[in-house]
Amino acid sequence: MLTPARHRPQLAVVLLTICSLAVAFNAQAAKPKAKTKPAEAVPAQPAPEAKPAGNPGDPQKFISGLYDRLNQLSQKAPNLDVLHGQIGKELNTIVDYTEMARLTLGAKWDEVTPVQRTEFTDLLAKMVLNTYVRRFKPGSAVEITWGAAPKTLSEGKVKITSTITVKKTSADVQYALLPRGGQWWVFDIVVDDASQVQTYRQSFKKILDKEGWPGLVQRMRKAGQKKAG
Repeated sequence: MLTPARHRPQLAVVLLTICSLAVAFNAQAAKPKAKTKPAEAVPAQPAPEAKPAGNPGDPQKFISGLYDRLNQLSQKAPNLDVLHGQIGKELNTIVDYTEMARLTLGAKWDEVTPVQRTEFTDLLAKMVLNTYVRRFKPGSAVEITWGAAPKTLSEGKVKITSTITVKKTSADVQYALLPRGGQWWVFDIVVDDASQVQTYRQSFKKILDKEGWPGLVQRMRKAGQKKAG
């Protein structure tokens, strides 16, 4: 689990950093496996090709708009369950789980079947949602300030730098975005120099080396079934 020198605000920890789950995976390595029910399916994302094509616009405005919506949801939600459900729906419209899954598996992505890719992507999305939404509380508010100008990466991807502040605490956050279907999609977030994709990749590789694909899928199902709260 990440432990920066200063305290990280709740909503900064929220920003899709999956380090806590990675640590939990490693800690469970020696435990016997138990039968579990299949994870619930994550609502399918709208096909990017179905959206109007064109320039996705300013990536900073895109992230600012996301925070505006999350702040509004936080202020209006009557309780925790309602807030978590609303945030989950919001994430499904801006996170590219397929790209995140591909980068997380690396070379293994080309070795597994299309059916395995789909299952892995769905389970990863479920884990991200359950980890993300549990950090939010009704009434929370976040401010965002920008660092350097957006950095252009390959294939039209960009990385933007920001500082997220809640009350008197803050964290440095970078967002990796790709353009598709006329909008930006988040595929990685770096909080205090720790990438969620790299953290997952390292943790999953250890499980694959020790338990193989069935072991990894089993652990992901368990993690995806945990209720937010």
